[in-house]
Amino acid sequence: MSIDIKKENLIYERVNGKVIYYKNYELVLKGKKDLEEVMASSLIQAFIVRILYDYLSKCLSKNFVILFNEIGVRTEMGFRAIDLAIFEYNKINPHLGSYRISSIAPKIAIEVDTKAESNLIDYVFEKTLDLLKTGTEKIIWIFTKPKLILIAKKESWVIKNWNEDIDVIENISFNLEKLLGGKI
Repeated sequence: MSIDIKKENLIYERVNGKVIYYKNYELVLKGKKDLEEVMASSLIQAFIVRILYDYLSKCLSKNFVILFNEIGVRTEMGFRAIDLAIFEYNKINPHLGSYRISSIAPKIAIEVDTKAESNLIDYVFEKTLDLLKTGTEKIIWIFTKPKLILIAKKESWVIKNWNEDIDVIENISFNLEKLLGGKI
């Protein structure tokens, strides 16, 4: 059975009135890749998100809620998809039953690689600045191939290795290499 896939089905995010498509979207339009291949997370992305969710959900107080699975967030520039977002419970709770993307910025956003068809450095900088302007206090980018982590706050941006401790919130930190336990 052939499915008619339109270009608008391949939009990942919308920023400043322009669309950002999923990486390799053109191959889907040419019939060389399936839609799911470009939209789905890789095993390593999904595994890291799962490990972090499990760890952080045990550590965070009831004042916070963690949402994941490409949570949609409205930003100053449009809308963004976030792998794992930590919200203040009292701010997000009234909206949890909504079928719309969040108009509340997460306190912390954690990204593992990206699915965007874009220059990586430009995309990371633009998305990070957009989230910071919208009210997110910290964005943690985990990059799997170089095994590096970018921690961005309004005051500073720092790059660390996977084997270093990463401060998240409320005296909670993680060491990705230790959490992964040598599995990657």
